[in-house]
Amino acid sequence: MFLKTSASVRNYSDFCDSAADWKEEYVPLATGVVLHTVTFTPKGLPDAPVIMFIPGLISIIENFRETLIELTRNHRVIYVETREKGTARTGKDHRFAVKDITADMVHFTEQEIDEEADYVMVGYSLGATVIAEAFSLLRHKPLSVILIQPNSSFPFKGIALFLARLARYIYRPVLPFVKWYMRTFMIDIKSDDEMYRINCRNLDTADPARLGAVVRQLSTYRMEGCLEQISVPAMVVVASRDRFHSHGEGTGIASLIPGAHCIDMEDNKRTHGPEMGRVICDFISSQAQKPSQADQL
Repeated sequence: MFLKTSASVRNYSDFCDSAADWKEEYVPLATGVVLHTVTFTPKGLPDAPVIMFIPGLISIIENFRETLIELTRNHRVIYVETREKGTARTGKDHRFAVKDITADMVHFTEQEIDEEADYVMVGYSLGATVIAEAFSLLRHKPLSVILIQPNSSFPFKGIALFLARLARYIYRPVLPFVKWYMRTFMIDIKSDDEMYRINCRNLDTADPARLGAVVRQLSTYRMEGCLEQISVPAMVVVASRDRFHSHGEGTGIASLIPGAHCIDMEDNKRTHGPEMGRVICDFISSQAQKPSQADQL
């Protein structure tokens, strides 16, 4: 059995406000995996909800640097890397389906978030999908959820599935072709060049075997029935120029969450920049200023 351990593999001070501290840890879960986390804490422990931040499929922290700097000015932020990432410690029998990653997040939340603590869940892409799936399973609910470019499915098919089956053996040699295919057929470089840079960083650092496994298992996923169960204030963020995350799919997700607020940030430069951090903080603050149902009784 793994024990929770601190780590200092790298310096994360560039990913938070200058007045915040950070702590890197490996956290063992009842699901048998050990997840890598970085917790950023502003000086003075502000009286603001904790933010649990769950990045997308194989996403690395470099993609969120500017957003995290904004968030860590006034919020304690727990950045959690899910099991498909190379930082996680998994066994040979572990799977990488949405339900498995969701189970990790439920256990992590119940283990690491105090029952008396106020917290908010923020997720990108796969991370947003996992939050939607996890909500009904959480005993201690978040104050609100923020789903950024969420997916109700992951339409990997054709060449992507073919390469996923062979990723363990041919990943590095075919990576230049994958990047060419991506910028030629999957991304509008002129209107959303940041999406290409983000994906290149992710692919360069991905674990080939895990990436192949998660692509195969995500290809059959379809979101069903979880959105209607989200009973706290929710914001869904879409990016209309992003071909990786369907704008219509995102607005459709928003329409199924009772009372959800939906905004269009247009492109990935904005959804991964400082403006996104300010939008998240403003949404959290606006909800805190509203009287609760208990206060109205």
